Amino acid sequence: MIISASRRTDIPSLHTKWFLNRLKEEYVITQNPISKNNFYKIPLNKNIVDIIVFWSKNPNIDFLKEVRDLGYEFYLHFTITPYDKNIEINIPDKNLLIKNFQTISKLFGKEKIIWRYDPIILNDDFDTHYHINNFKNFADSLNGYTDECIFSFVQIYSKIKNNIKNINDNDKLLLIENMKEISEKNNIKLKSCSQDFDNITNIRVEKSACIDKERIQKILGYSIKEKKDKSQRKLCNCIESIDIGMYNTCTNGCIYCYANSKNILKDYDANNEILSDKNLIDNKNINIQERKIIINEKNAVFKL
Repeated sequence: MIISASRRTDIPSLHTKWFLNRLKEEYVITQNPISKNNFYKIPLNKNIVDIIVFWSKNPNIDFLKEVRDLGYEFYLHFTITPYDKNIEINIPDKNLLIKNFQTISKLFGKEKIIWRYDPIILNDDFDTHYHINNFKNFADSLNGYTDECIFSFVQIYSKIKNNIKNINDNDKLLLIENMKEISEKNNIKLKSCSQDFDNITNIRVEKSACIDKERIQKILGYSIKEKKDKSQRKLCNCIESIDIGMYNTCTNGCIYCYANSKNILKDYDANNEILSDKNLIDNKNINIQERKIIINEKNAVFKL
């Protein structure tokens, strides 16, 4: 079983105590984000969990050490983008994040940390040349510390349309050409997240699998059964996983984020079974089901 922690919120930065409590209790409750009266109990026993895929903009290094010491395998998506606090309100200085990225890579191995440069947004302050210069500076600093960079262009929706411009194909082409060249010079493979550019460039841009079967099997040393996740977007190559995060629980304050429309942490309790208000599952009318999981044979040796 693969745990995603989480596409919906920044657990390695903001909810470390809660997540460690769940690992020690060996289960978590999640809410169906669409059918909100349906809840699932997910086992987190390390004999069942094959790997945890973390997503963060500011991961706590001591937290990652503790996850490792509890006996869990993981790898990390670490987002570092060039925006200031007008865009990413509560994200620390990017030079500090680069140093933390390097430290994590040294501690756990570069195969366990992926650099995300997404979303790419354009406005009067952040034009194509700004992105190219900053991408180069980041890539130069991360050479030898990761083998992959995943990027995407921002999806414009009503919440952010006044602060961000639509990105035309010429700008996309200019950015892709330069980012590809910079990445190759720094031994980093550039991949896109759920976006296709075959109609605007002959440059081959591989589509990423953020929950990556090949990477996971190399880390684990055995084969896993998970198949392509049909619940994700059409161009997404991720395999099946169970996301245990909750929308509206991230306080990073990124203006482009789709996962936050309100804050539901008024009565947050790190000892709660679910990442939300402590009263959310007190209602006797809720339905908590056992979630169907995939159990892999850990002696099913994976051959490179």
